[in-house]
Amino acid sequence: MKASLNLRFSQNLALTPQLQQSIKLLQLSAMELEQELIEAAEQNPLIEYQPATELAPTEPIQQLSHRQTSSSKSSNDWDETDDRFSNISTPESLLDHLLSQIRVMRISPQEKALVGLLAGNLDAKGYLTSSLDELAESYEPHMDIEDGLPAEQIKRALSRLQHLDPSGIGARDLSECLKLQIENSAEFTQQDDLWINAHKICSEHLESVGAKDWPRLKKILKLTDGQIQAAVSLIKSLKHNPASEFGKILDITLIPDVIVKHKKGQWQVSLNPEAMPKISIHEEYAKVIRDSKGQEDMGGIQQKLQEARWLVKNVLQRSETILKVAKAIVDRQQNFFNHGEIAMRPLVLREIADTLGLHESTISRVTTQKFMATPAGCFEFKYFFGSQVSTDSGGSVSSMAIRALIKQLVDEENPENPLSDSGIVDLLSTKGFVVARRTIAKYRESLRIPAVHLRRKQ
Repeated sequence: MKASLNLRFSQNLALTPQLQQSIKLLQLSAMELEQELIEAAEQNPLIEYQPATELAPTEPIQQLSHRQTSSSKSSNDWDETDDRFSNISTPESLLDHLLSQIRVMRISPQEKALVGLLAGNLDAKGYLTSSLDELAESYEPHMDIEDGLPAEQIKRALSRLQHLDPSGIGARDLSECLKLQIENSAEFTQQDDLWINAHKICSEHLESVGAKDWPRLKKILKLTDGQIQAAVSLIKSLKHNPASEFGKILDITLIPDVIVKHKKGQWQVSLNPEAMPKISIHEEYAKVIRDSKGQEDMGGIQQKLQEARWLVKNVLQRSETILKVAKAIVDRQQNFFNHGEIAMRPLVLREIADTLGLHESTISRVTTQKFMATPAGCFEFKYFFGSQVSTDSGGSVSSMAIRALIKQLVDEENPENPLSDSGIVDLLSTKGFVVARRTIAKYRESLRIPAVHLRRKQ
């Protein structure tokens, strides 16, 4: 092969460290930005930073409907005698709750251990998804052969577990979960007709309840309408998820980036003082560095000063960009702020990008994990963007508005004759909205509205 030299030209986009930092800061949430700045201040002594959460809010935010936060004291109300951590408690887990009951059971330590092992195998809903045969095989080496066969010991342990609180725990499926709650109820006895009917339905005919096939239930069980209704009412009062009250994840405090208020007939947007980082360059250190310019061994310190300047500038630029985007969103969604989500207009990222002269990817970063507090609640910026649906007049309407209309129609429907998806299509058509039935079905499911046969009240 003959060696040769070739000269080629190509274009590549090289991001400077300053631009990379700017992009990174822009996509962070307020809480993430605070953590990022704390770490930066720890690594660079020239950066002075005071976390926003340590500062007193200049004006309290009264209402956050989507992600509410509340506090009985402002950050200035605390004094040295307050123990900020004394009121913090960790939610009790399901396993802890069960083990506390297992410890006081009057059974042998070996049996307690086996019941505890089963408790440790429950899923997040409190169901036992592993088969008893698999569990018996796994735990056989730890069992006492004098207590019986492994399968028998596992069954006894499961029976003990299923009698613990919360009722329904340790079930293998929904049918068994509901039956356990009926069996463990102190309100009824096994001789009560209601107990017998509800137990029978949960054991053999739960699918008919889900499909609201009342004629089939009446025919098979030979019960009256009143008896069916009473049994179904009892079943509906039971929990599908017996572990729902345990191990709940605590909601993280939300810090809105901007605040929207109605003043003098206009909607005005301002940065939230609590979300604005108080960052600056340590002036005394900076002065020493400037005075020592040109001296040896100052190169590293000069670099630290330059990095601090970049960070301060990029943080300020981040706040300015967020405010610009928020103002542009509010300007285009005036009808939403005046009349609610039913008046939401279609909006895409490109429209805001073109208006502000920014790249669409920049708008995408700004609208992710950034929130605005409004009189109607606290919304992520992305909430105001959505696809459009055509109208008869050739115009368009936001998909969010269509969802709001669907919810309104369902809320106002006759429960004995609920609206089908086709019926909703016809009603929207009379209002001038052209929407396909499959689109209605998709929006209805996103709103968690059941199908028509499940909404029908008998």
